[in-house]
Amino acid sequence: MSDAEEQSYALLNGERNFLFPTRNFYIPEIDINLQKVSSLKDLFHLKALTRVIRAPIVKNIVAARVINLRSLESLRNARRSLEFVCYKDQDSGMFTIDPQHSIRVDLSYEIRELKKDTYYLEHGEDYFIDYIGQFYNDFERHVLNGIEFLDSLHFNCFITDRDGTTNNYCGHYRSSIQPIYNAVFLSRFASLCTQNPIFITSAPLKDFGIVDVSVNPENVFIYAASKGREFLDYNGEEHRAFIDPSKQERLSLLVRKIGQLEHIPEFEKFFYIGSGFQIKFGQLTLARQDVFNSIAEDESQEVLNTVGAIVRELDPEGDIFRMNDTGRDIEVVLTVDGQNDRRDFDKGDGLKYIDSCLNLHLDKGPHLVCGDTSSDVPMLEAVLTFSDDVYAIFVTRDPDLAQRVRRLCPHTLIVPTPDILLSILGLSALTIKKKPARKAPGLFL
Repeated sequence: MSDAEEQSYALLNGERNFLFPTRNFYIPEIDINLQKVSSLKDLFHLKALTRVIRAPIVKNIVAARVINLRSLESLRNARRSLEFVCYKDQDSGMFTIDPQHSIRVDLSYEIRELKKDTYYLEHGEDYFIDYIGQFYNDFERHVLNGIEFLDSLHFNCFITDRDGTTNNYCGHYRSSIQPIYNAVFLSRFASLCTQNPIFITSAPLKDFGIVDVSVNPENVFIYAASKGREFLDYNGEEHRAFIDPSKQERLSLLVRKIGQLEHIPEFEKFFYIGSGFQIKFGQLTLARQDVFNSIAEDESQEVLNTVGAIVRELDPEGDIFRMNDTGRDIEVVLTVDGQNDRRDFDKGDGLKYIDSCLNLHLDKGPHLVCGDTSSDVPMLEAVLTFSDDVYAIFVTRDPDLAQRVRRLCPHTLIVPTPDILLSILGLSALTIKKKPARKAPGLFL
């Protein structure tokens, strides 16, 4: 066995101690008691409270401080509150939307991630790796391959998608609060192994966007939203790409027309499932299905057809909007000028816009790009136009997508789940001995 392999096995088998040295600690301002959760409003409120609890815990861990036991009990109470909903109706529950309407929900993401967080805090990282490993086939093999793949490299840019890549899919975006273990693993890798760590997501930036569901410490990541048309830099400054005012006016009209569908009973549910209705910068999204396929296909198709009719009404020539159907979401994006015609704005365009503002030195690798769908491929294509010193890790079970990524980038690793990617990144950071040029203040000293 090589030295690298021996080190990797040591990381997986507990020869380290990362958590819980004793110093002063941050204390959240609230406690979570057992709550009655009977509506989506209740669910989103409870999950927002867990963000208030989780963020200080992450600060404590990365700063090598003790964990407040009150915070741990709050997370247990949040989990128990959601478990009670499921136990009433055999692993699923009915939530009210209003006095006349209800919707069946799947709370498996929320409960599962709270279980992981409480286990992580109760037992420490050594046992936690073994704990999550039992849920995935060939977990150890995938993680060891990943650590070897990264080979203790220090990356100039770490460019990653969120949902389905570094975060497990959730049935409701507003409920997909980042888990504690997730934030620790990602922030450690970003701080110790990268110069420019960037999230690029299709979600909004704020107002129930990526900033509101993240608990990473401040000054670690650049948060880019709306496929990169808007982003928040390390200093908390917001940047937005230029949009033609006439196009923005037409998009605002589209937002109003689609928003009116919420008041039609047969369409109301689509504003609450999955991504819901997201108003972004230069685009919008309306869910037509969730990750659990809880909507009947004919109903899902009907809302797709209805949105398509509204888009054609406002843009009969197809010059202003591009409508994309992901199978779960209907995305309507303002076009940009291409070489031969107009096309929709993609994550590659977003990355180039971020580079134009921050000068990421994309011509200087190595870079690491992570994604899970075809919408993430433009990020990889954009980086490859600047440098061939690029590595890619994609989370997918789709052989066609895996083959496409491998053709683009010879240095590609395919893994089946976000938790495996997170474990690779978190454990790889422990092999790094050199300091990066940029490190967020106070992190992993």
